[in-house]
Amino acid sequence: MPASTSDAQSQSSSSSSSSTAYENEPWRDRHLPNYIVRAKEPFNAEAKLDKLIENFVTPTENHFRRNHGPIPDIAAEEWSMSIEVSCKPMSCTKTVTLHDIKSLEQFEVVAVLECAGNRRDGLKAIKPVNGVIWGPGTASNSQWSGCRLRDLLVSAGVPANLCHPFYRTPRHVEFAAYGEASDDVHYASSIPLEWVMNPLNMVLVATEMNGRRLIRDHGFPARIVAPGIIGARWVKWLKYIRVQEHESDSFYQKRDYKILPPMANSTNCEEFWPRFPALLELTIQSAICRPAADEHLHVGKKYLVRGYALSGGGRAVDRVEVTLDGGKTWDLADLYAIHAKQKGKQRDWAERSWSWVLWSYRINNVPASCSIACRAWDSAGNTQPEAAVWNYRGVMNNSVFRVHPQTNVPEPNHRL
Repeated sequence: MPASTSDAQSQSSSSSSSSTAYENEPWRDRHLPNYIVRAKEPFNAEAKLDKLIENFVTPTENHFRRNHGPIPDIAAEEWSMSIEVSCKPMSCTKTVTLHDIKSLEQFEVVAVLECAGNRRDGLKAIKPVNGVIWGPGTASNSQWSGCRLRDLLVSAGVPANLCHPFYRTPRHVEFAAYGEASDDVHYASSIPLEWVMNPLNMVLVATEMNGRRLIRDHGFPARIVAPGIIGARWVKWLKYIRVQEHESDSFYQKRDYKILPPMANSTNCEEFWPRFPALLELTIQSAICRPAADEHLHVGKKYLVRGYALSGGGRAVDRVEVTLDGGKTWDLADLYAIHAKQKGKQRDWAERSWSWVLWSYRINNVPASCSIACRAWDSAGNTQPEAAVWNYRGVMNNSVFRVHPQTNVPEPNHRL
């Protein structure tokens, strides 16, 4: 049935509105040759895997881009956000500028940022999912700088001591962004206040990335950096930070970024959203970045397999294992990390870990039928499941990573 006149006008108006909303995108900063673009409006692009593992600290021009709407264009001198506390017996509001953030003690943390939809393509291969179809390129490891959110909240009157009676009741910190969002009036999310107020968790209001001020795609003028937590909670372009009695009512907290049970789908998901918790900590994860599936390996030759691994909640990756025979036998990969083990010195595994590890594994003799798989383990004994667990939103796929590269048999060297 053809669309009615009103429908056609509505579609035309929506298209025109979309074009207007996205006419001031920061294309100059996007270094498109480094990315696989999954959507243009809003701009969503994952890093090419060969670029991703070139550096332990991911250069800004290689860091994946995840957006839910047009990119705000905010002048530094005009920006401010509010700090609001609306929990009994406290009620106060404070306006904060970039100068206020930079006047507090500054901290740096090298932390991996991973989208909850990383590797969604593996779940789509089982059956349809709802979301941008990402490969394994939405994880990046950068150096973030700014003040601790804890210190900013203390300056607004929130008690610094976690033993204070104020913390007897669980509370939450909501973050909201300037600008439009595709599914709500603006992008907002929240995490537990107790997590924020623990100084070891290094939750920052960041103004710099990799030693330079944030670019617009990554949240300029200021964003949340929440190490060990899914990227959906790292809110950009901060408009307000609010301490409140309950978690955020935002679409992105209540009706998104949850692992729904396998019977949930597009026709019945509304009954399941309220029953399950919003995602918080990252899970154990690893991926093979080289070889690619379409890469050709030479049978009988050496090859260096490379990839990344990460975990959440401050848990460290303690090993990555690789198999070439479908999981019958596993061997240890070499790890490259900030806190690598020293010969004759035992690592303190209680220390929090926020960055990823890069890893490599040398194949001395590439087999004719080459199948490579990897799995990581963390300091809490977590490892990756053998098979992917499908869910409607296609989030948190951390199954054993497999790649089946092509192989070439070398031509015989005939000599006369």
